Amino acid sequence: MADDEILPPFEQSLAAILLGAKEAVIAPMRPKLREFDITEPQWRVLRVINDQGETDATGLAQVGLLHAPSVTRILRELETRGLIVRVADSNDRRRSTISLSAEGRHVVAGISSHVRSVMKVYAQRFGAKRLDDLGRELRALSEAIKDM
Repeated sequence: MADDEILPPFEQSLAAILLGAKEAVIAPMRPKLREFDITEPQWRVLRVINDQGETDATGLAQVGLLHAPSVTRILRELETRGLIVRVADSNDRRRSTISLSAEGRHVVAGISSHVRSVMKVYAQRFGAKRLDDLGRELRALSEAIKDM
């Protein structure tokens, strides 16, 4: 078997390296998420709504990198907790728009201040330019292989 046909050990694979990096990035944020009783997928949904303003479930799934059934469940949980408001679309009753409630904005503000401080530490330790370059390269990788 040629060298190019041998898989590297799992811990050296791109998938493992990316998973390890994701865990390292998220770990310092988990205590703040727990403080607000927010899961990581719920945080993604809240962030997307905060960033984009009023949106729909399809947009949340796409931007938040979540499966539609997960978004449906997450929205139900967030609505029950009073963190989001859903309004039926007047033109299409099957569609609803979602926005943050006042309490949802409070939660996002509380978590966001912590995330900003963590990101400053990442920039200090890794280098702001390197962090920007890494983000750009990872987006380029995703774009290059997304249709495989």
